[in-house]
Amino acid sequence: MIFSLLLNLLFSFKFISLVPSVTEIFYLLSAEDSLLAISYYCNYPEATKEKNKVGDLLNPDYEKILSLKPDFVIISLPMQRRVEQNLKKLNIKYIVFNPESVYEILSVIDSIGKLTGKVERANFAVDSLKNVLKELKPLQSKPKIYVELSENPIYTVGKNSFINEILELAGGQNIFCDKEIPYFSPTQEEIVKRNPEVILLLYPEANPIRVSKRYGWKKIKAVKTHNIFTLDPDQFTRPGPRIFGATLKLNRLLQSCF
Repeated sequence: MIFSLLLNLLFSFKFISLVPSVTEIFYLLSAEDSLLAISYYCNYPEATKEKNKVGDLLNPDYEKILSLKPDFVIISLPMQRRVEQNLKKLNIKYIVFNPESVYEILSVIDSIGKLTGKVERANFAVDSLKNVLKELKPLQSKPKIYVELSENPIYTVGKNSFINEILELAGGQNIFCDKEIPYFSPTQEEIVKRNPEVILLLYPEANPIRVSKRYGWKKIKAVKTHNIFTLDPDQFTRPGPRIFGATLKLNRLLQSCF
């Protein structure tokens, strides 16, 4: 009983999460009671609907954050650089998580487990997610893949993005894996020239037919073979626990195509 009380005192930190992928980790570890509030974009799992909200990712309600008196606010950089600056001005402590690889995601799970006193559950989650990767099956060839994160402007991923790693783990190759920058806006001519065999659309209301009718795109192999797919943006673009299932899903999709 005394040991249990000491543990509760030691791990009594209270957090506000402005990072959807990290919010998912709190719920995965059954540590959501440590969350005082979350952002409007923290929409998974379903139980997040009942959690207190403090605004969006880039313009949170600082007055509300102050009133809740968190021990730490969780942010991600560089996207929330301005939020970081404002937190500093208000003397609000914060923690930065910005995983850009599968194993960095596992490291974040481990860290959240330690911060919330859910170490055993975090260890179990890490082992379970590693086992998901063991289910991946090799492909006979590595299809060239173009990932589109938005349509206007067109936005994609380079080498130093966790999405690039997902493509590789699933058995494919990012057509822009030679670009060091994690995210950037390519020209349509460059996409056509690189001639992807698969196109993945990772944004709301993506329309494969509209994409295939872009000027000059009928030359692209993925358009000719109808290998243009819309996938759940939240599942594939958030560096959190669901990314492991997303990788397996993509691996199986590629197996069905090649």
